[in-house]
Amino acid sequence: MILGALHVACAPPASAWSPHRPSDDRPAALDAPEPPLIAPEPACAFDADCGYDPTRDACVADPRANRQPQLEDQGLVCFCDDRRCALLRVLPVPCESDDSCAVRADPRPHPVAASPAHPHERGRACREPSLSTTCERTNLCTMHHLPCPPRK
Repeated sequence: MILGALHVACAPPASAWSPHRPSDDRPAALDAPEPPLIAPEPACAFDADCGYDPTRDACVADPRANRQPQLEDQGLVCFCDDRRCALLRVLPVPCESDDSCAVRADPRPHPVAASPAHPHERGRACREPSLSTTCERTNLCTMHHLPCPPRK
């Protein structure tokens, strides 16, 4: 008898919504539209198409994204890889002399510590490699792009 009373006391009022009977009083959450599909990220064709979006911490092919300056010692490199923008985060490379610095070409040129795999090279203007590295007074490897002077 007590169990029967509890069942009746705990039962929802007759006006409450029930999945077993049709009603126009269904909760609004059940009528909510499906979330919109996320548009695919625009493709890139060149490195210059990519810029950094700080809100997403990613490189994107959006003209409103921040274009990064040419890399010298540390920072972000946005580049186009297989029609998608990619991000290379270059950390500072400590050094003691010019010989302790080198350039790594992949995925894009950036300074690294010299090693057997990446020996120090003195670049030459108008020749390969046209990049050179030096150990600056800040004791950081710095990469230099050697321009080719115009011919007279």
